Amino acid sequence: MKKIKQTLISVCVGSLLINTAVLAQDVNLVSIPVPDHKIEQESLHFSQPITENSLSPFVSQRYVNASDEYWMEVSGKELNSGLALNISQPGALIRLSGKANLENKGLQAMSIDPETIELRKDAELLASPFSSKVTKEQLATANIFPNSSAVKLNKNVGKGTFQLRVTQSLNSEDRFMLNVKEKGSPYQLAYSAPAQALLANQEFTFDMSMNKSSKSLGGVTHNTFIKSPSGEVQAVAYQVSGDKYSITLPDSFSNDASASLGGLYELHIVSQARDANLNVNRNGKIAFAIAQPTARMTGEVNVGNAQALVGLDVASEGRYEISAIVSGLTKQGKSKKVMLSRSAHYLQPGLQNVQLKFDTAILKQANVIAPYKVSQLRLVDQSRMSLLEQQQQDLSKELPINSHM
Repeated sequence: MKKIKQTLISVCVGSLLINTAVLAQDVNLVSIPVPDHKIEQESLHFSQPITENSLSPFVSQRYVNASDEYWMEVSGKELNSGLALNISQPGALIRLSGKANLENKGLQAMSIDPETIELRKDAELLASPFSSKVTKEQLATANIFPNSSAVKLNKNVGKGTFQLRVTQSLNSEDRFMLNVKEKGSPYQLAYSAPAQALLANQEFTFDMSMNKSSKSLGGVTHNTFIKSPSGEVQAVAYQVSGDKYSITLPDSFSNDASASLGGLYELHIVSQARDANLNVNRNGKIAFAIAQPTARMTGEVNVGNAQALVGLDVASEGRYEISAIVSGLTKQGKSKKVMLSRSAHYLQPGLQNVQLKFDTAILKQANVIAPYKVSQLRLVDQSRMSLLEQQQQDLSKELPINSHM
């Protein structure tokens, strides 16, 4: 097992780009089998011109979000019996979505007729609690919420704790997602994470705070759970250090096969607060990826006129991509970022120098000259769909101008 120093990381899984910044720590390289799917063996190179305005996708960014909604999974029995619903903003939108039966895939997910939804306050049935109702068919036209219906509360209904009940006959074991969206509410769950990508066995760190008009509330209860790429859900306890939070992924999730194929985990945050006689509920979630440390950059980078040689320590056979932002000197002698270059190779385990090829035509068109430098150097395990490492700083050993590299 070999030790590597983890630096800044960015992960691209499918169409989702996850920017991350991770504190350096020692992790172990692992030797794992080549995935079963077909993997390209030929080396490929690609470069594209860039400008200062197009650099943002390659700069690590903190994930920041805020939630004005909450959701929960409920049964048909609960909906027919009636359940408590906390509303902190007049005019809230309530959506009910039927869930597929995973044990009996032949059963179609149920949908609820919004005409059968009723609302009570202090045990009194409200005559006209909804300003609008949206049916399954109307929502289906948007192709966003299948088997869903929704109702919007009349603003004159106000705030507080209500009881929602569905009179439509439902099977006790039917499952539904109940979502309450409170647009314009001063109550928000603010949450963020410095990283949305981890190496295996690393803690996931994040921030969370229940706020009223941007001011933090006291006496808030937070609960957290993890949803794996395969859909498994497990509660996890978070640790607190100052104003920072962290969780450790359950061991059972580390062997999730779908995670090794670029699947995403989700950290779910369920928060409750009480303020001015109001019960406030909020939910949030952060997607993140976990990569097995199958290779690393050694820190050796030699830059020439037509390519850079990047030192790699490969522990697992597979296809790897290296990429970097390439800079050259302008006529005024200033460094200018002008090109993104990518090279992919099928590699065997071992220490090796790998070619990152430049497009000299792009460098010429950009009117820059050597010595060239590379920054935002990234290492991707393409065969396992995970980006392993990113080094933010310039990593260049300037070579003689007449170098044929």
